Amino acid sequence: MGGIERTSRVRTLRLLLYTFVLVASCMQLAVVPMLPGYAHHFGLSSFEQGLLLAATGIATLAVSLPAGALSDRLGARRVTLWAGELMAVAALIQALAPTFSVLILARLIFGVGYGVTWTAGLSWLAEGAPGESSLGGSVASAGIGGIIGPAIFGVLAEYFGLRVPFFGATVVIVAITTALGLVRLPTTSQMPRVAFGHNLRVIAADRTTIAATAAIVVAGISTGVAYLLAPEELHRAGGSAGTIGLAFSAAGILFVIGSVITAFYGRRAVRLSIAFAGMLAVALAISPAALSAAPFAVVGMLCATSAARAVVWTVSYPLGAAGAARTGAGFGVVMGLLNGVWAATAVVIPLVAGAVAEHLSARSVFALAELSCLAVLAVAVLFARHSRGAVMLRPLEVISPATTGSELS
Repeated sequence: MGGIERTSRVRTLRLLLYTFVLVASCMQLAVVPMLPGYAHHFGLSSFEQGLLLAATGIATLAVSLPAGALSDRLGARRVTLWAGELMAVAALIQALAPTFSVLILARLIFGVGYGVTWTAGLSWLAEGAPGESSLGGSVASAGIGGIIGPAIFGVLAEYFGLRVPFFGATVVIVAITTALGLVRLPTTSQMPRVAFGHNLRVIAADRTTIAATAAIVVAGISTGVAYLLAPEELHRAGGSAGTIGLAFSAAGILFVIGSVITAFYGRRAVRLSIAFAGMLAVALAISPAALSAAPFAVVGMLCATSAARAVVWTVSYPLGAAGAARTGAGFGVVMGLLNGVWAATAVVIPLVAGAVAEHLSARSVFALAELSCLAVLAVAVLFARHSRGAVMLRPLEVISPATTGSELS
């Protein structure tokens, strides 16, 4: 394959996978503005509404590591296309769901496809279109999807009913999956296939993978606590639903801007020092809400944590991929680990924060969240200092099975 042709196919692959991630993120958050409609249509209790929101995260948590292992064994391209087919089926079932049980089933099926997308899809991107900016761009795409998804699905549901948005989503995801199926590009990764258990042992001892995992934990803690408690605090202060939505939209825009800028810097941003600085910034950005319940403090916390979290999220996946390239672990297993950690925080952190908030003030919960982030950062820094291996990372280029650990250091 000629250089010009390959460059063109790489760009096409990036564009399609970014669109794939964007649409998946739109579909993941689509249920939020439609929740009142579902509650009225099916007569849902508060618990059932919470279950509907949590279904995607639960399914993603369950499939992330197995999907990574399957991606390494069968190929990231094939498994990603399966994910697209699953999400299309899930969207169609959700559009036609006659009962709440079928609706939950649809969200669980979507969660499987979503989890595989963030595992095999990112593995395909790392292998077929190497470079730190590629993986960073996927985070920016997800951020854009998180902003426009609820707005688009909410408007469509308001004017056309609960079914039409997901009929449209079915058509869109089928089209993107079909287009991805037409892209054939030899991967640059030449890593040997090794046992799943061996991969886990290797990445558990790698400082870059541990740092990436810690970064996602910190991002998850700040997201879960802020998204659970900030709306309630703003409402208590007299904020309307529109005002609260505007605050979250502003935070989302800052996230996208921060992610795009970080991805633009590419390899220069994918360093342990940047990851650690970003984690520290996220922790400190929680301080305003821990010190005051005033609206300006809560909104300031939302915006500051979103901007800092953009850096953390954007560098975490390239860090993990670089660690996989350096150690010889499978891309799929590393992406699956990171995605599983994200899903775990999405499910566990709101539950824990909600339980603690029943006994302590919101300010105290924010303070505990800040201390937890600092504790995770401290552990990651100590691990990085006492583990072996170079801090500087090689670009995500061809890694031959013959390459030795000393050559990668």
